[in-house]
Amino acid sequence: MSKKLIKKSKVIVNKFGGGIMIRDYIYLALERVQEQIKKGYKPVIVVSALKGVTDELIAIFLKISELTKKIENSSNAESLIQESVKIIRAKHMDMIDFLDFKQEIYDKLLRKFDKIYDKLYNDLVTINRFGMLNIFQDRILSYGEKMSALLFANFLKNNGLNAKRYKAENIPIITDNTCLDANINYDISEKNVRKIDLGKNIPVIAGFTGKNKKGNTTTLGRGGTDTTACFIASAMRAEKVVLWKDVDGVLSADPRIVDGARTIDYLSYTEAEESGKVIHDKAIQYVKMFDIKLEVASILDPKKKTVVGPANKIDKGAKIVSFKENLCLLVITDGGVSNYGFLNKITEIFNVYKINMVLIRNTRDSLQIVVERNNELEKAIKSLEELNYDIIDQEVSMVMLIGSLNWDMVSEFNLSLAKKCRDPQIGAFPYKNCVRLEAIVKNDEMKKVMRELHKVFIRD
Repeated sequence: MSKKLIKKSKVIVNKFGGGIMIRDYIYLALERVQEQIKKGYKPVIVVSALKGVTDELIAIFLKISELTKKIENSSNAESLIQESVKIIRAKHMDMIDFLDFKQEIYDKLLRKFDKIYDKLYNDLVTINRFGMLNIFQDRILSYGEKMSALLFANFLKNNGLNAKRYKAENIPIITDNTCLDANINYDISEKNVRKIDLGKNIPVIAGFTGKNKKGNTTTLGRGGTDTTACFIASAMRAEKVVLWKDVDGVLSADPRIVDGARTIDYLSYTEAEESGKVIHDKAIQYVKMFDIKLEVASILDPKKKTVVGPANKIDKGAKIVSFKENLCLLVITDGGVSNYGFLNKITEIFNVYKINMVLIRNTRDSLQIVVERNNELEKAIKSLEELNYDIIDQEVSMVMLIGSLNWDMVSEFNLSLAKKCRDPQIGAFPYKNCVRLEAIVKNDEMKKVMRELHKVFIRD
């Protein structure tokens, strides 16, 4: 079916992340939902875990994972589990007490939370005793969103709104089997989502999670709650999806680095993807399907926002100066760099050690590869050296200019780069339909290059 023939519904999907689900902003989240209802919209809520909860779940999971590798089963394991569940419970109780629930709702809510804590405790004990890590890893990490959805649905009820909590597994949102980075089976999950009744209750959906066809809980990876929200918006043909933030939309640069960074009014889907910091590309793909508008909006003032949508002829030019840190530049010199299969040997080694390549550039006598640094990188470099490759490695950063760019900007970009860098590692080069120019610089030169690019390209 052509997306042009799809009629959008009066649905707004709202994503409230951990930075909004705090004392300072949670009542503002309620106000935004109430405002949408007054305007005749049907709000749908997708929530992340409360701040700090997922970190605590990751920490206890890693501790237990280490204990299960030891021959002796530590007697401290169960006390560690009890302490972690106690910390997680305290985080939710602090918010519950702050929200001042009516007694009847409060009592029911505590009973439901106690059941969740018991399940979490039992799952952690099972991992400790039997080591079933592949089965339980995603399941453990999904608890934060489930508890957050239960809390927020009852918060809405406590304030006179009909709401219903949905676990992603109960809708269900069906995914593949990829651990910690699952992909949604769109066709099956879309049909399931469209069965949600919007007439009686506001759906409050736990983000970040799903389940595979075997019934095991899965998680959607980095930016997973954004992915859930955008998928729900696509499946429901929503008018828009709003990612609520405690900042004024998407800024043209990191304000901690660049003075004068400002809110960007409009980004195309592709520009948002290329920036890498607005929204994950797994999420963008869903709103692109039906040209659904996405807003990154301030919870304090919804008028302060960045709209993400189809490319248009009006919003041209450079929009964002961004960066990526913790990178390593590998310069490989060998007489056979231009021979068939040379790069394949290198990528095979990177695959073994799960090294993500960011950029590849070759010259007549060298191969330049920029990779994301991880704990296995030194082993990968050693494996390359065992093939008798001469390798120089250096810690670097990437600086990026994002927007609807043209070829004339490439020379201007490289001139700005040369002005602030004594010896740029890799400069920009032109390509058709350019939306990103990038350069590799030494770490101590990254900030001044960003400031120069912002001054030259981001004009008021």
